[in-house]
Amino acid sequence: MITGLGANIQRQSTTEQATEVVRQAILSGRLLPGMPLREVALAAELGISRSTLREAARILESEGLVRYQMNRGIVVADVTGPDVADIYAARAAVELAAVDALTEHRDPAIYASLADLVDQIERAFDDGDTKAVLDADRLFHATLVAATGSPRLRRFHGQLQQEQRLALALSERSHRELGRTADDHRQLLDALRGSPEQARAELTAHLRAGAAELRRLLDLLARRKELEDKETPDG
Repeated sequence: MITGLGANIQRQSTTEQATEVVRQAILSGRLLPGMPLREVALAAELGISRSTLREAARILESEGLVRYQMNRGIVVADVTGPDVADIYAARAAVELAAVDALTEHRDPAIYASLADLVDQIERAFDDGDTKAVLDADRLFHATLVAATGSPRLRRFHGQLQQEQRLALALSERSHRELGRTADDHRQLLDALRGSPEQARAELTAHLRAGAAELRRLLDLLARRKELEDKETPDG
């Protein structure tokens, strides 16, 4: 008989639960980029040990959601302009491979799912529901990557999308703040139904526009923070 396995399973379950709680707090914007995670206070709030919290933090670090900083400990990761460029370059590599796969085998089930998601995006956009827009947008691109049939590419792409969400966590009104008046996923879907060359060109333009929009949002939020800091009296 092998002993000690029960304790390991329970410990892992607790770690997973703690990881998910902190993950969702980060992605929802309740824990903001750059915010330090005070080990003692957070472990007490979650009702877990500091060692369990550290295990959860290691998982979140591997997902790009937290970082360890000298003299500050665990902090929520911040997304910079260079981070955005890197994320979108990696996304382009994965999603262009997905475009090639989809335009080769023309899976009708994937096209149907993409069409349904475009409808969801447009309805949410018209309703001004930015969270629903972003959720359906992420699912659209995840569905596209599923066309590759590669679990590893899907996992990698999911991590990229998760890191990207950090930059959006400060604002749920990004499309209004940036002056967006329309969504271009239907145009992208039409291109995916066309030639491989047309599909690749449209996806490339779509991702470039997304990266530029995200950089503008980061600049907007940085300027807003500067103004708030200037208006806040010292001491």
